[in-house]
Amino acid sequence: MEPLTTVTTAWTIAKTAGEISKKLYEFGKNLKDREAKQHVDEIVDSLRELKQRASELEDENRDLREKLRFKSDEYEFRTPFYYDKANPDQALCAKCFASKILAPMGEPGQGCNSDYRLCLVCATSVEVSHLRRQAQISPNRRPRPGQAGY
Repeated sequence: MEPLTTVTTAWTIAKTAGEISKKLYEFGKNLKDREAKQHVDEIVDSLRELKQRASELEDENRDLREKLRFKSDEYEFRTPFYYDKANPDQALCAKCFASKILAPMGEPGQGCNSDYRLCLVCATSVEVSHLRRQAQISPNRRPRPGQAGY
């Protein structure tokens, strides 16, 4: 079942249970027979429980989809940031990602020293100057003492 269909189904069940509950309540108010009234009240209580359970299932389903989202192949880790494969140029904060929050990192020097990138949500700064130095070093050549990246 598609996620949207699941949410729609749970919402429809809750809405329908609420509508039936209201109709039964109105119907029960006009009954004169005490036993029939009690039976209608029991049905109304059951419908309220059904509505509550549908709402709880919708919340649980939303939480599970959110957990799966962060365990999917949609994201990749490239030291020191996570990246959404759909937007590979936008670095995501690893600290926030661990807390299941998609938080973009600012550009180097945006709100901090130019050697750092700042998380736009939790304000954690991550040094990136050493990453730039490593990228400048040729993979076939080892740096000499005193050179950047040594």
